[in-house]
Amino acid sequence: MKKLHLLGSVLLMVSSTLSFTINAEIYTWKDEKGKVHFSDKPILNEETTTIEPKKNSNLSSAGNLNSQWHKDYNTTKKIKSDNAIKNANKKKKDKAYCNNLKSRFAIYDQGGRRYVMSPDGERTYKSEKELVTQKKALAKKIKQKC
Repeated sequence: MKKLHLLGSVLLMVSSTLSFTINAEIYTWKDEKGKVHFSDKPILNEETTTIEPKKNSNLSSAGNLNSQWHKDYNTTKKIKSDNAIKNANKKKKDKAYCNNLKSRFAIYDQGGRRYVMSPDGERTYKSEKELVTQKKALAKKIKQKC
C-alpha cells in the first residue's frame, strides 16, 4: 500500500514538473563571435529574441461526440457487448442442460429405478424395456447436445 502511495506521489510530482516546462519560452541570442545560442532563460546584457513555437496543424482535434463515426462506434460496441452476454448466458444454460442429462443418464446407468407418480399418489415403476429405451434416448441427446 505504501508503494502505491509513493508511486502516486512521484507521478504527481513528475506531471507537475512537466507541465511547467511545456509552457517555457525559448530565447535566442548571438555572442561576440557570432555564434547563435538558445536557452529557456534570458541572458543579461545580451539582446535576446523570444521564439514562439509553431502550432502543429497535423494534430487532430477532439472528435465530436455527435459525429456519425462516434454513433456507429458506440452502436457496434453495444452490439458486441450484448452478443457476449447472450453467448455467456447460452453457454451457462447449455452446460446446466448437459449436466442434467448426464445426471439422469447416470441414474439409468447405475440401475436406478424410475417411477411415475399417479394423481392418487401411487408409484408406477417403469419396465426394464422402458428403462433401456430411455437410457438410449438420453445417450443420443448427450451425444447431440454435449
